[in-house]
Amino acid sequence: MHAARVKFLAPMIAALGIIVSNTAIAAEAPQTPEVVATIPSPAFNENLSEDADGTIYVTGMLESNLWKIGTDGKVVKLAHVDSYAALLGVAAVEEGIVVGAFRRDFRTPNGYDFSDAGPEILLLDKTTGEIMAAVPGQNGQLFNGMVADGRGNALVVDSLSASIWQFDPKARTLSLWLRDDELVSSKPSARSANGVKVAGDHVYIANSEKRSIYRIGIDSDGKPQGPLTLFAKDLPHVDDFAVAADGTIFLPPSGQDNVSPLFRVPPGGAASTHAVGPSGASAIVSHDDQWVYWASNNGMTPKTTDPQKLLRVPTR
Repeated sequence: MHAARVKFLAPMIAALGIIVSNTAIAAEAPQTPEVVATIPSPAFNENLSEDADGTIYVTGMLESNLWKIGTDGKVVKLAHVDSYAALLGVAAVEEGIVVGAFRRDFRTPNGYDFSDAGPEILLLDKTTGEIMAAVPGQNGQLFNGMVADGRGNALVVDSLSASIWQFDPKARTLSLWLRDDELVSSKPSARSANGVKVAGDHVYIANSEKRSIYRIGIDSDGKPQGPLTLFAKDLPHVDDFAVAADGTIFLPPSGQDNVSPLFRVPPGGAASTHAVGPSGASAIVSHDDQWVYWASNNGMTPKTTDPQKLLRVPTR
């Protein structure tokens, strides 16, 4: 299909939920990322979230740091939670900053083992970084992708049980939001469900093993609405991702040794190289729908002592 016609039909395709294979990589002049801020650490950055005022929060995974980046590019270490071995997901909500944390290191000589990692959901104060609440999960859970649902709660992916959990920061409770076989891995103890994003009245969930993204409705009360359906398949790769208001998907660069493509996938269209830059584990689209942000990382074991960056490119 001609590129111009795909662009014209994209909003209609997104609304109807029509699935088109995204294997083909269309040619496009890649954009150059803008450095928004320098994060004073060489360590692995996992996840990021934008607050209502434009502040961006980034989790330094294995350092157990939470970085706070203002709209002026100023970087502050909001929290270092040394009683936890790792921080993964993050979501900025009105009551504070929600973070997925692990009491014990899940890395082993043979890979990852979450059977006794002590998963918890933390609520941190936006000003002091102090822990206001800690809600334990169950051993064996992998609290991974996380997103504010735009209705006052945070949604959290458990990558090992093909489920999404809802954290209510007012009640400080954690409850099952969705479990679906489409998010299950074909291999025991393997990660499948991964990134999660909200755009409008839909929740988007990645299945990394299937290289696919699924979508389900969310009502005004934050409850799931309708069935989980396949939204995009045969993606170049998918871990965490970003999604624009019209359903366009952005896949952050995935190579950890060199710069690599950030892919843009319009609804029903082919993946194209939207930008080329340093790898990142996660990405977000800004609240104004104008920018794709990601934090660079340097591998689980940093290969250099270079500080990492918060980067962005226009969505269009």
